[in-house]
Amino acid sequence: MTEAVLALDVGGTKAHGALVDREYRLLDEGFARTAGRDPGLAATLGLAAGLLERAARAGTTVRAVVAGFPEYVSNDGVVTAHEVLDWTVQPGEALAALAGGVPVRVASDVKAGALGELALGRGREHDGFVYVSLGTGISTAIVLDRRVHDGARGEAIGFGEWSVPAELDPAWRGNLEGFASGSGIAARYLARTGTELPEGGARGVLEADASGDPVAAEIVDSAAAAIGRAIAQLVSLLDPPAIVLAGGLGSADTRLARGIRTEYERIASRRPSPPPLLPSGVPTNPGLLGAAALAWELATASEAAPSLAAAPASREERTA
Repeated sequence: MTEAVLALDVGGTKAHGALVDREYRLLDEGFARTAGRDPGLAATLGLAAGLLERAARAGTTVRAVVAGFPEYVSNDGVVTAHEVLDWTVQPGEALAALAGGVPVRVASDVKAGALGELALGRGREHDGFVYVSLGTGISTAIVLDRRVHDGARGEAIGFGEWSVPAELDPAWRGNLEGFASGSGIAARYLARTGTELPEGGARGVLEADASGDPVAAEIVDSAAAAIGRAIAQLVSLLDPPAIVLAGGLGSADTRLARGIRTEYERIASRRPSPPPLLPSGVPTNPGLLGAAALAWELATASEAAPSLAAAPASREERTA
């Protein structure tokens, strides 16, 4: 009998879902477009339902479902924001209605990405790091002693809410995400030029830069400088062993990623032995694989639960 978990990595432009076995092999996968805030999570839930149906037809037993969402998520899996997606029912409840009684959990997508990095990427070299995800948005997860630090409310991810240094743009009144994320870069280019790029998004701006567009170059360089400086501030605050730059834009070898590294190294070189800024070590989507790792942990815990419940705790255990 084939066993798998259903892992979902839900982003601001697309959702990636897969049935993943214990060796992290993708038995089946699919994608759905979430651009436009995915009202009612119709695209996301349709993707999940389709994968569950295909698993049933193939005779694959789905043991757990875990989804990473681009929102603030409390430590007990409750989504607490509507910043990216227009959900109307708690995502965990909606997924549970599809999943037929198997364990379901929702986490923030950046924490899922950090778990994937920990299990299959830079976690093989470092027991601690700050995971910086740069894509449609910007967020971070802090890994300490091989555990993701959640924060008291599950909100230790808000790197994109940091400010932008005034010397980079004295007129800017928004946050780092609005200035330097994929959506922010595209919005700033549109505001400056009034031009909708054929490719769309930050990748369109990067292509315009490669073609010699000076406005695109200025926007990309200022975004890189803002992120590089902010990462250097993170290092001053947390002194982590390493920084991992991930996400669709963070992992790519582009002028943006190179500029981030150059600015970070310029500032960080002031201190002895600054932590390295490393590209993600996961060859495919770390958020998806991190959701799978969490799902297998959930499945294993649900297996153990009956035997634990059957054995009453000793007085020493109850009072420990």
